[in-house]
Amino acid sequence: MTPGPDTRIAVEDGVGTITFDRWDRRNALSVGMLTAISDNLDAWAYDDDVAAVVITGGEDVFCAGLDLDLQSGFTPESRGIYSEACLRAYGTLLDYRKPTIAAVGGPALGGGCDIAVFSDIRIGADNVVMGYPQIKMGLTPYFSPLWKIVGLSQAKLLTFSGDRVDAREALRIGLLDRMVPAGGVVAAATDLARSIAETTTRSAVNNKELARRSPAMDPISALTYETLAYREVVWHTDVVERIGQAYSRVRGKK
Repeated sequence: MTPGPDTRIAVEDGVGTITFDRWDRRNALSVGMLTAISDNLDAWAYDDDVAAVVITGGEDVFCAGLDLDLQSGFTPESRGIYSEACLRAYGTLLDYRKPTIAAVGGPALGGGCDIAVFSDIRIGADNVVMGYPQIKMGLTPYFSPLWKIVGLSQAKLLTFSGDRVDAREALRIGLLDRMVPAGGVVAAATDLARSIAETTTRSAVNNKELARRSPAMDPISALTYETLAYREVVWHTDVVERIGQAYSRVRGKK
């Protein structure tokens, strides 16, 4: 584990957790935070002790986005370093080989909203505020992953206007997958990650691979690919054992 500046790292029960820890700046993104995301995702990618990853800022602030103090002091060199760190972190999240869950409490704005969107699943507290306020300043968003989650029209609403949405609206349009009471979002996301981990790391990787590849295929190609994936795993020794155990439990209840 490599806890970089402004982050805390933990691994427990098959779950790797990256927690933003920059409260003085409302978890605004720094190069250190972005690098910690990338470094730890890379470190856990082939670590069998980690089946799923939770990314969070805690219960009250997920991430306020780009640090305006940092941006106002950009030089050509520091702007390039920050851009590279963003590209690496978002790209690693986008094509990560294991399931990722954003546990979103409070504001998730700009780059913070991007981190949630680039994650596989978003669990949000009812105190969430999400959006892209940088658009009000003439900046551009990451449109492609967003529209695939909320649809073209809702993505246009969010990215043309820069307006923010509360938790209920985020849930309604699909920007959040589940909503929980404030104060419980990290626990809810961790419980889900543990449920994924219980399927085993191998299963988590296999199912994430399907989710990464199938959406880009035509229906028949996806059907063929997913059938072959099933055939590949159905004879694995551990899978046969787990099927037998499940069958024995069912018979025992009769």
